[in-house]
Amino acid sequence: MRKYIRYISAILVCLLAVAMVVYAFDNSASVFWRPYMYTYETLNQRSQGLEIRGRRPVITEDFGDQYARLNTTIESAVERLIDSSRRIRARSVTIDFDVYYTSDVVSVVLTARSRAVTDRTSVASVNFNPRNGTLVTLTEAVDIGQDIRPLLEGKIADMIRRNPARYYAAFNADPTGQAFYVTTSQVVVLFDEFQLSSSPGATTQISMNRNNIQSFTITPRDYHVSGGRYAVKMMPLRTVLEGLGYCGARDINFDRTINLVTISRNGRAIATFRPGENNFHRTGVLQRSLETAPVKIGNNVYVPISFFDQILNLTAYSIDSSGNITFIAYLG
Repeated sequence: MRKYIRYISAILVCLLAVAMVVYAFDNSASVFWRPYMYTYETLNQRSQGLEIRGRRPVITEDFGDQYARLNTTIESAVERLIDSSRRIRARSVTIDFDVYYTSDVVSVVLTARSRAVTDRTSVASVNFNPRNGTLVTLTEAVDIGQDIRPLLEGKIADMIRRNPARYYAAFNADPTGQAFYVTTSQVVVLFDEFQLSSSPGATTQISMNRNNIQSFTITPRDYHVSGGRYAVKMMPLRTVLEGLGYCGARDINFDRTINLVTISRNGRAIATFRPGENNFHRTGVLQRSLETAPVKIGNNVYVPISFFDQILNLTAYSIDSSGNITFIAYLG
């Protein structure tokens, strides 16, 4: 009987240990940040002819040693929004805020609604690591070790191309300098009203699902450099696309009878080209040439590296000093 009691006791101890580990893991997102770690200060003043109202967030001492520095950063962001209202000769400005938090980023989003001849809404953000209070950039927030700016620029360009009557065709602001916030599943970049479009409509939001941002790296032994004048890096098409999860084996089709390669995604053709011909076609975009024609070597089709950022949508790459090439793609 005592033997069974010892067995049961050991099992209960193990189960308790597992439960404690699971509890700690499940609650890891809130261990370093909780809602009571911030409050707000009511704004109701008049300064240099501008009436200032609303709420300004305040990080409390409960956060830890960095609370004062974060409050200084937030105050500076609020002052920039107020100065922006003065520049457009606003009569009043109302400040408000939202707080979003995950296990690795706390985002404080500040909104300023200015009343002027033409009303305007502006945004700013302060993003920081909840563990140590250090400020976090957009690229750090996504945490894939790659600069996601080309993907954001691609999303903006796509949005403008789909609706040119609404958006400024020549918009070229650096998206990583914009306000943003992070949730468990999304990273959302914010643009001031009228920054992307002349149409009223508060702020513009561009969101990316964090899980849909994929990366894949190949080494110099995985690709070859073409001979000739320009020494173009030629990429194995199937290897890169399957590595990114961009499409599967059945989505890359080579029709030998007409010498045509078709790349599909979700059952829809997105790009076509013919090996040996320097003409690439992306669905909905005019056909164009790149540095060199694609080639077929054995069972593999190789394309110039620029194919991935100039023909495919929302795909980019970077090359390190050793010649390793990392591709990133947004698969939304």
